[in-house]
Amino acid sequence: MVVSRFAPSPTGYLHLGNARTAIFSYLFARHHGGKFILRIEDTDRERSSKEFEEMLLRDLEWLGIEWDEFYRQSERFDIYKEYAQRLIESGWAYPCVCTPEELEEERKKAEEKGIPYRYSGKCRHMNLEDVKDKGIPYTIRFKVPEGEVITFEDLIKGPISISVDDFGDFVIVRSDGSPVYNFVVVVDDALMGVSHVIRGEDHIPNTPKQILIYRALGFEVPKFAHLPVILGPDRSKLSKRHGAVSVKNYREEGFLPQAMFNYLCLLGWSPPEEGREVYSKEELIKLFDLKDVNDSPAVFDAQKLRWMNGVYIREVLSLEELAKELTPFLERAGYSFDKDYLLKVLQRARDAFETLSEAVDRLKPFFVDDVEYSEQAKGILENQTAMQVLEYVLLKLEGEELSGQKIKEIAKMAQKELGIKPKDFWHTLRAALTGELEGVGVDVLCDVLPKDRFIKRVERALKSFQ
Repeated sequence: MVVSRFAPSPTGYLHLGNARTAIFSYLFARHHGGKFILRIEDTDRERSSKEFEEMLLRDLEWLGIEWDEFYRQSERFDIYKEYAQRLIESGWAYPCVCTPEELEEERKKAEEKGIPYRYSGKCRHMNLEDVKDKGIPYTIRFKVPEGEVITFEDLIKGPISISVDDFGDFVIVRSDGSPVYNFVVVVDDALMGVSHVIRGEDHIPNTPKQILIYRALGFEVPKFAHLPVILGPDRSKLSKRHGAVSVKNYREEGFLPQAMFNYLCLLGWSPPEEGREVYSKEELIKLFDLKDVNDSPAVFDAQKLRWMNGVYIREVLSLEELAKELTPFLERAGYSFDKDYLLKVLQRARDAFETLSEAVDRLKPFFVDDVEYSEQAKGILENQTAMQVLEYVLLKLEGEELSGQKIKEIAKMAQKELGIKPKDFWHTLRAALTGELEGVGVDVLCDVLPKDRFIKRVERALKSFQ
């Protein structure tokens, strides 16, 4: 069975790059009818926090990523202790009593010689029981065989070879007893039956160390697939200087999870159907294959994401789905409405915004009657022609139903009977109804706004500027 996993550390918010890794791992497992595991790697006690873990889970659930099994490494320390002991007993690991000062001295000497630092191995002869008896603080190091070259076939990058001489004996358990990443990830992946490890290319240097541990413990080595980095528009690694880089930021800005999931899939993966970019999650599961993942870095384009989000708002989501996503944003803004009214608003104005936070401002005229007039709007309404337009509109609406079509008819009548230019008519009415000179169409607003609320706004403008 294909088993993949996503193993984030709860030391910060979910980065877009990590979110893409989670999506690719999830799609790969689902495509092959396999299992997808979520494992929280929280062995770093100082940096890990429950707050970040909860946010990670929320962001993954928001993206629509479901997992079959869930683990926390902090709950598995007894297991790691057992396997560390196995490595010591089999001669693959040993206690190291070197102090931080001694290790720093070794690093300085290597630096002076202009060579890469690797641990000297001077504690290789140490016996664990002797060290324990003396009460000396110690780490546990993995004994790396000298002169070997580790080669593995990466499913994205092809064959990769790294000499063990590049890194030397490495720590697998810290002096406080907490296990180190390269050790626990092997134990967990092996015991959980992970067949494919899909992760960022920054993990390539870790892979030979992990392969050595797999072999030492007699575990089967999984297949590796290392994803290229995501770059910003300036072709440097995506970072905060390029704007928001966490899923949390985009969720709070009102991007849709379906659009985010879809867009992140296209960062480094080429769908078989050229020219098409919008896919449902079900379609992506059916189509996704690691062989279609590009080896070269992907470039994040915030405007492209906005465009895709707009497509989902205008064309993909049903009115009911869009209303459900938008409601929390409108409620936080203090808008009062019922579901039927919101559906009516969205039916006519869903093309007026590209994010849900943008909708709060763009749709404000449908919900707020106490209009605040901009300086430009005041300039329009202080004109005598504006008063003439508003009085004429109220007169012509007596006994009539309010609609966009009716307002268009009144505009034509005002042009004929009063000599009012179309521009003056529409600017006046927009200023009175919204307090602005730009925004959703006045005819659209009149198709949705109840007549009594329309009249209230017009009368308020007349009273304020006469």
